[in-house]
Amino acid sequence: MSYEKPYAGIRIIDMSHVVAGPFCASILARMGADVIKIEPQKGDLSRSLGKIYAGGQTVFSYLANIGKRSICLDLKSDAGADVVRQMIETADVFMESFRPGVTERLGFSYAEVKKINPNIIYLSMSGFGQRGSFAERPGTDAVMQAFSGFMTGNKGFDGLPHKASVIMMDLSAALYNVQAIQAALFARRDEQEGRYIDNSLLETAAAFQNFNLTSQFIDGEAARSPAYPVASFKCANGYVMVGVLYDREFKPFMEVLGLSELAEDSRLETAASRFENRELIDQPIEAAILKFDTASLCEKLREKRMLHERVNSYSDFMQHEQTQQMGALYWYEHEDIGKLPIANIPGQARLGGDEKMLNAPKIGEHTEIILQEMGYSKQDITALASEGAITIPAASDALN
Repeated sequence: MSYEKPYAGIRIIDMSHVVAGPFCASILARMGADVIKIEPQKGDLSRSLGKIYAGGQTVFSYLANIGKRSICLDLKSDAGADVVRQMIETADVFMESFRPGVTERLGFSYAEVKKINPNIIYLSMSGFGQRGSFAERPGTDAVMQAFSGFMTGNKGFDGLPHKASVIMMDLSAALYNVQAIQAALFARRDEQEGRYIDNSLLETAAAFQNFNLTSQFIDGEAARSPAYPVASFKCANGYVMVGVLYDREFKPFMEVLGLSELAEDSRLETAASRFENRELIDQPIEAAILKFDTASLCEKLREKRMLHERVNSYSDFMQHEQTQQMGALYWYEHEDIGKLPIANIPGQARLGGDEKMLNAPKIGEHTEIILQEMGYSKQDITALASEGAITIPAASDALN
């Protein structure tokens, strides 16, 4: 164990798919855990999301599976299920993200897994949760952005609710999953058995938006903004985000824009009163800022030490000197996809020191190796393949 690989020696069976479960497991793999991804013959659904590159990877499947090993099993076959049961005996964590009831039908519910390994940490990841009238419904990131009220709060200039392009519900769920598993592994040292962790996109959406939900409940539909104005404004050649965080900043902001008459208006002294009287300032501010280019406005706001920043594109952000100086991204030359940025996990070891951490497995890439480690002979593996319990990649050189 080390700060760079704190979970070395921890084994995780990853039976999850798409993003929320797999990305969680990948983060733990980058912390040193041995993550074995169990996939069907066609692979995890993430392998078909977006452009499919040579080698069968997509951006989703690559980033969500960095650092793992993949074994391809037919869980509906007795022999394939027996392989998983043997793996569970020496595992620390078991992860699944099927709809409620699927793992029970496969024979891998928490109750069944616990019989094999009482110390297992078992994570279930679902859309709407394991119980309730919506439990059987499919829950994706977009569905939960709609269901949770996020899209209503994310209205555009057209007044319509919009989905965020970032899969924030899935990614947030992955981080909550990491947190829960880490806490369980830490607590297990003093416990007599493992535990069941139940997470869902619905619960993630509630936790992620707790400030918004509470404000909505207290203040109603027109919940007051804690600071005002805070928005992106159109300039002559782009957009600039400006935030009047402190009441004392409103007057200097108006002076920058040449709106000194608004700076002296007693109705605009606090964030609450500015929000209540926003019809007095929104249009004048927008008209004034439209006369600036982004560079000159940012310079004037910087002189006033006001919260602001040019609205960048993803390309702007990735190429920005500050992003590069911080080492936020590791640039990797993938053999099939080409050059691509991989974000370093904040607070964890930087990528680049361990080449294995840059690999995301192809479907079933490590099937033979994992079975050999479990004591299966070459003849055993051939027999499993012939009866369809496992799938070995045609180009596999695992036994060479």
